[in-house]
Amino acid sequence: MSVQPARKVKVGVVGCGVVATAYYLPCLMSMAEVELAAVCDMNPARTAACVRLFGAREQYQDYYEMIRRADIEAVLILTGPGTHAAFTLAAAESGRHVLLQKPMALTMADTHAIVDAVRKAGVKALIEPSANSLLQPEHCELRALLDKGVLGDPYWFTYIPSSMDHYHASLGGNPYGLGAFFSADSGGMLFDFPYAPTEIVTLLGPCKRVTAMAKISVPERWIVPEAAYDRFLAGVTDPFQANYWDVVLDLPRTERVTMGAPDNVFSLYEMDSGAIGVFHVGRPFHPVPKGFMGGLHVYGTAGNLFMGQGGFAAIISSRRELLPHVDADGWYRMPARGDFSKAKWPQPVPGGFNYYHESTRHWIDCILRDRDPLLNVEWGRHINEMMCGAIESARTGRRYDMTTTPAGLR
Repeated sequence: MSVQPARKVKVGVVGCGVVATAYYLPCLMSMAEVELAAVCDMNPARTAACVRLFGAREQYQDYYEMIRRADIEAVLILTGPGTHAAFTLAAAESGRHVLLQKPMALTMADTHAIVDAVRKAGVKALIEPSANSLLQPEHCELRALLDKGVLGDPYWFTYIPSSMDHYHASLGGNPYGLGAFFSADSGGMLFDFPYAPTEIVTLLGPCKRVTAMAKISVPERWIVPEAAYDRFLAGVTDPFQANYWDVVLDLPRTERVTMGAPDNVFSLYEMDSGAIGVFHVGRPFHPVPKGFMGGLHVYGTAGNLFMGQGGFAAIISSRRELLPHVDADGWYRMPARGDFSKAKWPQPVPGGFNYYHESTRHWIDCILRDRDPLLNVEWGRHINEMMCGAIESARTGRRYDMTTTPAGLR
């Protein structure tokens, strides 16, 4: 016999785009603790589809009208980056809890304003992404091993995102989404990839300084027109089959767009611990060799860590007694959760960590239990400053000194 929750959190969603219909909305409709009270999008066909598919009670085309009129206590902000600050401030100032999709904001002024509004209102705000954070069990295990000293003193690291070893429709950047990935108010490629600074801070602690270069290297790109998503959504009948990624990779890119923000950013980080490292984000247009391993590499005085090698991660250490076990070749290979044989990038690996779902569940639990989310506004501000600081450093040609520290980390 199932136990019904004491109450349901009445939720509204603004932005009925790809991540909303593929991940957040199916999760929300499956949660006994949630009532999907309202959806909002400028496109009425999208809100109508979300009412039909996910059972939303009301639909709006104006976000501020939803905030004024809808019977909601929490809102998921899943719109383009340029709207995040204004939408979050309106939610917090009206007493609504917030789940905010990445990036948190595009400037530090807006970032600080979000933190101040959330803390003044006393609402629960979760800043995405939860991937690569301590909300992900694998990263908790890795952080614990590093804290025990399995690498000794980590002193340098590199992060170059993984890429395809074959030609694939995602090469060169996302195949859709002018306002989310390419326009000036999207922030560009760096602000689409907070996963890297999140993982670096999760494992190595706070960042102290940033020095960076940034430029637009490929000004013109081709994407799938927005109308294709609307046609797809109109034809969906199963709410758990509303993942546009299943089809968009095979659609022709017929709309030419001009890159309005940097697509090629190189950041040098100095951490509070003294470790230094680099993170480069761009979008390769051609494959890399088989066996090439992107992601985070950490080099220490007692060992090295490689993310994604032979599973979720691989560690070699002169302090073997600190590792759970080692293979015959001396490596500890941390197994990956989920079935990678059925992976269809960039969708979450079947059985693996689905950050959209885990963030939603954690946020709702925090609302019900009156707890601050693990990925709170101070955490999000530090990650966001690593990106804003890189753009500022590139603009001025000077080192950027960080001003924030995430709560809960050394």
